[in-house]
Amino acid sequence: MTANLLITIDTEEEGLWGGQYRTHGNTVENVCAGVGRFQELCDRYQIPPTYVIDAPVVTNADCVDLLRKIQDDGRGEIGTHVHPWCNPPQDSYWDKQTSFLCNLPEKLQREKIVWLTAEIEKQFGRRPTSFRAGRYGLDIVGARILRELGYTVDSSVIPFSNWSSEGGPNFEYAPHTPYFVGDRGLCERCETGSLLEVPVSVGFNRPDFQRAQAIRNFAMTPWLRRMRSVGILDRLGIVRRIKFSPEQARAQDMKQLIDAYLAGGAPVMVMLFHSTSLVAGQSPYVKTAERLEEFFADLAEVFEYCLEQRGMVPATLSGFAERYIQSPSVAAT
Repeated sequence: MTANLLITIDTEEEGLWGGQYRTHGNTVENVCAGVGRFQELCDRYQIPPTYVIDAPVVTNADCVDLLRKIQDDGRGEIGTHVHPWCNPPQDSYWDKQTSFLCNLPEKLQREKIVWLTAEIEKQFGRRPTSFRAGRYGLDIVGARILRELGYTVDSSVIPFSNWSSEGGPNFEYAPHTPYFVGDRGLCERCETGSLLEVPVSVGFNRPDFQRAQAIRNFAMTPWLRRMRSVGILDRLGIVRRIKFSPEQARAQDMKQLIDAYLAGGAPVMVMLFHSTSLVAGQSPYVKTAERLEEFFADLAEVFEYCLEQRGMVPATLSGFAERYIQSPSVAAT
C-alpha cells in the first residue's frame, strides 16, 4: 500500500515559548510573514498542507485573507487549534495546568471548541473537520465533543511522549498509526468509529518501536539516568527518538524515521511544526536567518524523498481521514 504524507502546521500567535499565556494582546505577524514562502514550497511539490488555526489567527483579517485564498484554491485545509488561554470564553487566570484543554471542565472545553469552530466556519465559509489541541491537550471528553460537532479527524496524539509531569497527557504508549477513537480513552484503538485519530509521527531510528521505547524507558530509571544513558543511546545511534518535525530533527534523521515507519507498514506520516518557525527569531527552533534557510532546505529534502524516492501521496488531514474511514486499505489510492 502506498503511504500518505500529511503536513500540519500549528498556526498561532507569537510569544509562547517562555511559558507566558496571554489572554489578550497576542500578535500573529509570523503568519503573513512566513506562510507565503512555505506555501510556495508546498505548491511546488503539490502538497496541500493543513493549517490548524487558533483564536488570534481567525480574528486577524490579514491572516484570514491569506489562508482563505489557500483554502479556496484547493491548496490546503483549515483546521481547528484551541489554545485555552486566548480562546473565548476566557477567564482572567491561566497557568501551565489549565493551559491543557483536557484539564478544563467539560462545559468549558465544549464552549471553547464550539466558539472556535463557529468562528472558523464564519470566516472561511466551511465548517472545519480536523482538529489538534494546543499543547496536545486532548482527552476522551474533548474527543466526544469533537464527534458531536462533526469533526472526523484529530491529530493531538504525540506517541512516545509524556507531559504528565506538567499536568498534561501521557501518550507514551499511544498507537503511532491511525485508529478510531473509542469511548474509554483517547489512546484506545478501536476498529470502527466516526472520529479518526491520526497521530503525529514520532518513533525511533529502528522499526521495532515498542522495543526501542522499552530500552529508552529502562535507560531513564533513576540509577541509569544519573549516567545520562539516554543521551549515550542517542549519540551512539542505538535508540534515537525522532519526531517528524524540521524543528526537532534534520532531514537525515527524518528520512530514517520515514524508512522505519514504512518498513512497519504505516499508511501515513504526519509532520508537525509551528508557524512561528517559518520566520527567524520567533521560535526557539529557528533563531537566526541561517537556521531558517536550513529549515526550508530540510523541508525540501524531505518532500523530495517522500514523493520521489518513497512514492508517498500527499493529502490533508481531512482528505486522508475521509478515504481511511471509507476503507483503511485504500486510504492512499
